[in-house]
Amino acid sequence: MFVLNSEMATNGKTKVHVPLELLNIWRDNRQLDKDSYEAFGALIGSQSECASEFWLNTCTLPQKQDSATRTSFNLRASHHQRVVDSYFKSSKGTLGYVGTWHTHPQHTPIPSNVDISDWRECIKRNPDRRLLFVIIGQVNMCIFREVEGIFECVYKEEIDE
Repeated sequence: MFVLNSEMATNGKTKVHVPLELLNIWRDNRQLDKDSYEAFGALIGSQSECASEFWLNTCTLPQKQDSATRTSFNLRASHHQRVVDSYFKSSKGTLGYVGTWHTHPQHTPIPSNVDISDWRECIKRNPDRRLLFVIIGQVNMCIFREVEGIFECVYKEEIDE
């Protein structure tokens, strides 16, 4: 496991712990071919009480019920929610939903208006916690977080091997 550290313009530091296994999942699902579709899922992990530190443990992956194109996806929540619920139960409430991830067919991903709208909906549905949003590009991954109503990239890292 390694720690990603970033200075946030208005909130001090955010630490995000990402296990190598999760990075490998993201690397394996990058949209490197011109015909590859977006990959996506829920992030499962935990966070400190003040939400300055996150531990990402795993993520869900696209399922048969989901749909995707090169530039969009439709996550059917039921399967992903069952996986999150299972981790929550087996961890005695320690692990839960902490955000979403998806891929972009760009070297360095930039969130689209659709992404931002979706993230705002995720936050509305989860007012009890802070969330992270990960976009995996062809070369770089970016972790976003809402800070004072604006989504900021709190960490950018080359994910290429």
